[in-house]
Amino acid sequence: MSEILRTRSGAVRRAAPWLVLLAAAAVLPLVSRDPTITYLATTAAIYVVVGTGLNIMFGYTGQVSLGQGALVAVGAYTTGALMADHGWTFWAAAPAAVVVTTAAGTLMALPAFRLSSWYIALVTLGAAMAVRSLLVEFEGLTGGWSGLVGIPRPALGSWELGERDVLWLVIAVNVVLFVMVRNIVDSRLGRGMMAVRDAPEMARSVGVGPARTKLFAFACGGATAGMGGALLAVHHGLVTPDDFTLDFSILFLLVVIIGGAARLAGPIIGTLLFFALPELLTGLAEWRGLIYGAALLVLMVYAPRGVAGAWDKLRARYRNGRVPAADAVEDTAVEDTAVEDIAVEDAAEVGPPRGEPLGVELSGVRKSFGGVHALRGVDLTIEPGKVHAIVGPNGSGKTTLLNVISRLLRQDEGRILLGAEDVSRATAERLARRGVARVFQTPRLLGASSLRDNVLLGAYARERAGGPATVLRLPRARRERAALVAEADRLLSGHGLARRADEEAAALPHGEQRLLEVARALMARPRLLLMDEPAAGLTPRELEALGRLIRAIRDAGTTVVLVEHHIELVANVADVVTVLDRGELVTSGAPQEALGDARVVELYLGAPA
Repeated sequence: MSEILRTRSGAVRRAAPWLVLLAAAAVLPLVSRDPTITYLATTAAIYVVVGTGLNIMFGYTGQVSLGQGALVAVGAYTTGALMADHGWTFWAAAPAAVVVTTAAGTLMALPAFRLSSWYIALVTLGAAMAVRSLLVEFEGLTGGWSGLVGIPRPALGSWELGERDVLWLVIAVNVVLFVMVRNIVDSRLGRGMMAVRDAPEMARSVGVGPARTKLFAFACGGATAGMGGALLAVHHGLVTPDDFTLDFSILFLLVVIIGGAARLAGPIIGTLLFFALPELLTGLAEWRGLIYGAALLVLMVYAPRGVAGAWDKLRARYRNGRVPAADAVEDTAVEDTAVEDIAVEDAAEVGPPRGEPLGVELSGVRKSFGGVHALRGVDLTIEPGKVHAIVGPNGSGKTTLLNVISRLLRQDEGRILLGAEDVSRATAERLARRGVARVFQTPRLLGASSLRDNVLLGAYARERAGGPATVLRLPRARRERAALVAEADRLLSGHGLARRADEEAAALPHGEQRLLEVARALMARPRLLLMDEPAAGLTPRELEALGRLIRAIRDAGTTVVLVEHHIELVANVADVVTVLDRGELVTSGAPQEALGDARVVELYLGAPA
């Protein structure tokens, strides 16, 4: 239990220094009698609200948006119009603004389904420019250049909130947002977003729907922008088109980048650096552009992950520097011998699959890339519960075959059965839910996430707690997470990676990244495991351990399809070997029979002189 609590609080511990800084910044105006300080603090805190939503979109999901300012404008004008023109209270107008901007953010997400991140940036930039023009043109609704004036403050009965009360309100919104975002990031939703950002194909293979995930991220960004706009409207008392320039939209992206994308505290730090501090130091206002440019250059060179990322890096170095020499030697010894201990336990250590092992049947499968025929009418039966190896020279279509089976690629012709189900038109996400897992030719990991989170990602298709239960961290979601964390830690321990569970995956050497990817696949409790050259780059000791692990996976009741160049490993673990050449099946049978076939010998050694 203590390990689970420590894992859950890790992100909060990293953000703690910045939360203390935010608290100090909030206390200053609350104790100060200077209305200017209170006004600036409230504005800055509203910017944190908007930046938090953009951090979900850009930091965690990788979707670049330059249209947040436009969404803030929509939220502000919606709130202002409902309160000033129709007599709504803030408590009714603000939720309405959130609904409107959530819908607008969702519409902005539609191009994200087919465009790369930087093209999305151009689309959202165009949206920001269009919204400002509409604010001017629709004078009857928006007041044109004069904007909306006379927006009242929020009230509780007959008590109208003062400036400090509004600051307290904004701080309360930030606290709620922080907790909700922490819960999202530390859940299947957050891991799915980071998978879409870092490795879209891998994301699909574990069951993450990229389109659905991007839609969720844009909806979150729209909702927080709407809330920020509502708060800005009642804070200023008026809204005009001049409040929502192009610079206003770009500012929020800079806030996230400078503060630290994909860091909970990133929007807090970025806002303090880019807004509050220059405003307080008014004597430097004319130098602000130069200061911003210099800060960007310094951070790009020395802290590409932003201030929060640089802080985390310094903390990690400090912790590593304090490890006693004896402990360091012991850790090295453990790392050197860890791979020897992998898969030495019986098959029960691997964990049972979610159901009976799955077989695969391919009939007349063809796949071409332009004029290159990668698969030429392949007919193949993969029996359930066996290790089926697929070998052949480079360019023979092995990886393409795995991609077609896993539905990362669609075949041009042919039929594919998974068990008794025709999956010829199925998606990779659907196969993940059916119990298909994938190990890629090159490790596809969440490099900036911990080893534990990488393994937990493998359970994406197994998790049952819904979005509301996850965001609110209801008991059902907590119980499920506790069980999954314990299972992930057992897998990490079985792969010799337990001591590094909290380290970033990018810091692992290649061999251990391979093992981590296998652990992620096993976390899915797969009925069918597709492995693409898992032996590449492994040492002889790691190869031996991998062979034991593959046999243990099979013995636990999982079908294994193994694409591999290491013939000795194939001969030791495979029950059936299929040989491909130029997209055609050469032979298939028992290892000795298939590998001893004269045509196969000629493929690998050449024709006899």
